Amino acid sequence: MFELIIEKVPELSRLEQAVGALQQEQAAAQAKVAALSNKVAQAREDDLNREALALNSGRKAPKPKEPELRAQLESAQREQDVLERRLTLAGSERSRYIQGHSERLMRLLAVAQAAEGEKVAEGASRVLEDLLRYFRAEDDARALRRLVPAPAPENTSGPEKSVTVWGNVTTQNFGGGPARGSLEGTLRYLASLGAGTVVAGEDAEGAA
Repeated sequence: MFELIIEKVPELSRLEQAVGALQQEQAAAQAKVAALSNKVAQAREDDLNREALALNSGRKAPKPKEPELRAQLESAQREQDVLERRLTLAGSERSRYIQGHSERLMRLLAVAQAAEGEKVAEGASRVLEDLLRYFRAEDDARALRRLVPAPAPENTSGPEKSVTVWGNVTTQNFGGGPARGSLEGTLRYLASLGAGTVVAGEDAEGAA
């Protein structure tokens, strides 16, 4: 959280690091408890089997292994409980800091968002310029085909099956790609995220 501004707020960075470290410790503690729980269950079965075999053989029952493992499990569970409490306290401290410095954090986030918007706008403007040139070439090629239609190939085969297209034929529902207007509109919006951005093609249209 707050990755874009965390370096500018040392205290918040400290709190975030503390919470993150406790979360990692908690995950490790949970894994340890789960592993010990499995060992305790297996040890209980092994102890019962060994004791039963020994008594049936007239021997003294061996020392069980479950109690030692169960003590380790209880210790691990307590460590996990303490970590959960520490994590709750650390999270509360972070929340109090965020609430007490919300105005400053909002200002920093606004500056960071504006900076990222400039990057997006710069990239979108370059792509938009290329896209408009691509569209102009496509339009010129289409106009040329209307002026000089290609010769129709001689039909030497039987009649082909007809294809019915319902609705308007567009690049989106027939060609498989997004509509030109959608592409251009999206890029113009992204290009507008920059402060004072002049979208490619607008100057030329205004001059015309």
